[in-house]
Amino acid sequence: MRLLTALIMLISLINGNDIKLPVSFKADFIQKVTDESKHVIQYSGKILMNIPDSVKWIYLKPSKKEVCNSKKMVIVVDKELEQVSFYRLDKGFDLVKLLSKAKFYKDNIYVARYKGKSYTIALDDKSRVEQIAYRDDMDNIVNIHFYNIHYSDKAIDSSKLKCPYPDNYDIVEG
Repeated sequence: MRLLTALIMLISLINGNDIKLPVSFKADFIQKVTDESKHVIQYSGKILMNIPDSVKWIYLKPSKKEVCNSKKMVIVVDKELEQVSFYRLDKGFDLVKLLSKAKFYKDNIYVARYKGKSYTIALDDKSRVEQIAYRDDMDNIVNIHFYNIHYSDKAIDSSKLKCPYPDNYDIVEG
């Protein structure tokens, strides 16, 4: 679910208080999830996104997985488990509203309070979203750091945002 929370968070990206976003976004990322006992799980990979409604996370470490979202459906392709999971997002997360609540804090840091949670958004020196930090529903600290960031005013070909999988993978409906 941590992956879904992060995914949902990025799905609705568009313009908010001084936080300008492009038509499409590509980056490498490192996602650290720290639990209450300070145990850290680190994920890394790539993200491709057409703002506001399509995103593909390509997880490379610690395991290979692809997570694709379009509107209210999430598909998770776990290559090691040879499994595909489908999730319908009923609650959804509206980052547009989150960003509209974001207040300048200092330097390139913005903070927002949304649905009872606090979020910190850091911009790089080119005013691109570089980092998002928050506490998830299990009280873990989640920090997503983007690097090798590429903003574009052209959409990414939608075929690159799909999560294909072999017919022999197990199917899980969530």
